[in-house]
Amino acid sequence: MTGGQDTWSVRCVETRTAGAAGGPGKPTGSNPGRAPWSDPTGACYPSALYPLLARINAYLLRWLRKKHKRLRGRRTAQNAWNRAVKQRPRFFAHWAWVTWIPAVW
Repeated sequence: MTGGQDTWSVRCVETRTAGAAGGPGKPTGSNPGRAPWSDPTGACYPSALYPLLARINAYLLRWLRKKHKRLRGRRTAQNAWNRAVKQRPRFFAHWAWVTWIPAVW
């Protein structure tokens, strides 16, 4: 921390001014090798988020199977998953888009 330059307020992206070194306001024209910012909300291609959200469901189901011994079997876990989705469709925010589970276990 020399000269107060290595503080959180200096490194924080939200406090950088437009055009600061590496900041979000830096124009891409000055560095042609830099890719444009991606849209994390999925406003352009929401279908591109479906595999990621389904993978989150797979992790949730794996956690559920490890936590409850009675759900160790695949079919039993799938039935419990389907019941949970049907009873509480808004329990997780991503269930508004994806409720299925990928075939990877």
